[in-house]
Amino acid sequence: MRTDSDTDTSEDEAIDNNTRVGNTDWCLCTNCSSMPLSDECVCCKEINAVSHRLAHTTLCVIENEDFRTVCLNAEVLRVSAIARADMRGDNVQRISNDVLRHQAYRQFTYWIHQRLGRHIRKVIPSCVVAKIRTVFPSSTGHYTGFKWPE
Repeated sequence: MRTDSDTDTSEDEAIDNNTRVGNTDWCLCTNCSSMPLSDECVCCKEINAVSHRLAHTTLCVIENEDFRTVCLNAEVLRVSAIARADMRGDNVQRISNDVLRHQAYRQFTYWIHQRLGRHIRKVIPSCVVAKIRTVFPSSTGHYTGFKWPE
């Protein structure tokens, strides 16, 4: 089982498990999708910090009602994206699906880990990424995926 420290900030800590790429045999919740990088091939049930969001009858974190509210509600994401832009001094022209999707990833990380910041990266479970991408698809079909800080 991966722990929070397994998905912290160092590329050296990344799990080198290429047997996960191209399949979902590792998925414990039945909602994961095949991911292109081994670091992204993680199930919600493998991250200890997610366990407090799983009810005894919940198989996957995406089934949690709070997940749907915090991470999939377009109006919640729109307002939080505007607030983030305001704090950064950015000018918000248009709230696209790309902006909503990236904000949903941030919201999930705050919801589970309670922190984000420069060089603080957490791998988001495949099931969560897949659900967010389904709700807020890229217009180009291209997704960046997880990157360790440089």
